[in-house]
Amino acid sequence: MADIIKIDNGTWRFEDGFVRFFLLEGSERAVMIDSGINCKEAASLAKELTDKPVMLLNTHGDGDHTSGTEGFEKIHIHQADYVGCEVNVRYPSVAPVYINDGEIIDLGDRPLKIIHIPGHTAGSVAILDVNRRILYAGDSVQKGHIYMFGAKRRPDTYEASLDKLIALEDEYDQIYASHDEYVLPKDHVRKVKEAWKKVIKGEVSYEMIELFGNRVKSYTTEDCGFFME
Repeated sequence: MADIIKIDNGTWRFEDGFVRFFLLEGSERAVMIDSGINCKEAASLAKELTDKPVMLLNTHGDGDHTSGTEGFEKIHIHQADYVGCEVNVRYPSVAPVYINDGEIIDLGDRPLKIIHIPGHTAGSVAILDVNRRILYAGDSVQKGHIYMFGAKRRPDTYEASLDKLIALEDEYDQIYASHDEYVLPKDHVRKVKEAWKKVIKGEVSYEMIELFGNRVKSYTTEDCGFFME
């Protein structure tokens, strides 16, 4: 079972091993952002924290973010990841509700803005908690290693997605990440971009490692890392 930590009035984080997910409550409803890797009871835990109806909203479709999906009737997710990450295969009984870039989901006095940022996956999104000025970045912005190998990754679109977040940085003060350190300063997007550019240019050394049966290149910088083919 995930460890539950209250961040502020109406916001909780769930620490589920090496990954975390979140619960946000508004005046009318609540949203669970992702559902961890080993937390099938995520929906039940949410109901113990809020009396508002809870919807599931995913930053992307990787398996370490979807363990509690079957506890919900619907999953709000970008269409590219519902199929591309085989969420449709793993949870066929859970109906998809496709989310789109720029869409606003209002929890009641708490609007959330969807920002499509393909790269880590084709359907990755960041979620901006507009009034509280917090950006939930999923796996796309973090201190840890970002997965960029395999068929579902879109490395050719990643830098443009980081630029998109940089262009919006006047709208948020902090970033909440799904892995490694959970609170990051807003300028961390710029640091991730610079690290990515150095990797692409061949300016960062790597070591070959075995990861889930794959031989991949592990790049490490002081600001983040990347696993690549």
